[in-house]
Amino acid sequence: MAHTIVLERRPPSGRDGAGGLQRRRVYIFPTRQGFLFTLLIIVMLLGAVNYTNSMAYVLTFLLASLFMVCMLHTYRNLRGLVIKAGDAAPVFAGGTAAFPLLFDNRDGCERIGLRAFLRRRRESGMEVDVAAGELHRTFAEVVTDRRGVLRLDRLVLESRFPLGLFRAWAYIDSAPNCVVYPRPAGALPLPESSEFESESQSGRRPGTDDFTGFRAYRAGDSMRSIDWKALARERGLLAKRFSGAGARRLLLSWDATPPAAGTEARLSQLCRWVLQAERRGVQYALAMPRRLIEYGSGEVHRVACLEALARHEL
Repeated sequence: MAHTIVLERRPPSGRDGAGGLQRRRVYIFPTRQGFLFTLLIIVMLLGAVNYTNSMAYVLTFLLASLFMVCMLHTYRNLRGLVIKAGDAAPVFAGGTAAFPLLFDNRDGCERIGLRAFLRRRRESGMEVDVAAGELHRTFAEVVTDRRGVLRLDRLVLESRFPLGLFRAWAYIDSAPNCVVYPRPAGALPLPESSEFESESQSGRRPGTDDFTGFRAYRAGDSMRSIDWKALARERGLLAKRFSGAGARRLLLSWDATPPAAGTEARLSQLCRWVLQAERRGVQYALAMPRRLIEYGSGEVHRVACLEALARHEL
């Protein structure tokens, strides 16, 4: 999901500009060097008045003009920039969530020395230069420490270009998300209480013994069972059928994990079982408190199970 932010100042109206995109305010304030520069100009002006020195007047007003021009360029370095922030790909707890940021400068001048950082992690910012007419893509990286849904903290985009006398900044409140799965851990083997399809059902589960034909693809089928050649011949999406003693089906149950380990440890054990069952190519179901995910396999089924673990009791 993408979130778009426009750093632009427009006349008030009943509708937001830029196709309904929300406007963001650009703030600007002198830096410490800017205040010292202002003090220097005041001292020089007092000296020029005291000694009635025309050259001192010229130098004072020249530096004052430079001060004002610097303020304009610092503000213009952010004004009109379009920023698109997207949701990060899911990660396991302890991994690094990478939130994509797209700087759209197709309608603006060159942006030099931009710096983006999280409001609470100023020291871990990133430097960005965006040429005129360019789309620049980068990532805001956040190390995760717990499972759940991670919302990106408020981003701050600032500029001190060209001389560092002013700091212009804007807040980016798009709040993209990242689903953080539990950390796969635990020493227990896959549960022994497994079910098997009967002989009369042989051939329904791909990946057993002998190839017997094709059937229509069903949601949850493994990607490895798809007949890609038939799809290329425009025969539709077909899955391969195999015969044999039937396919193994695993029930990954919350009750099979040790209660004394605690909620997070039990979720980590279930996460490890889901990954193991998927690697073995078997069908598996996930039984959680107040929720049951039926038997299946494949990428879609794996993601559904991991998201259920990540969002447990949230």
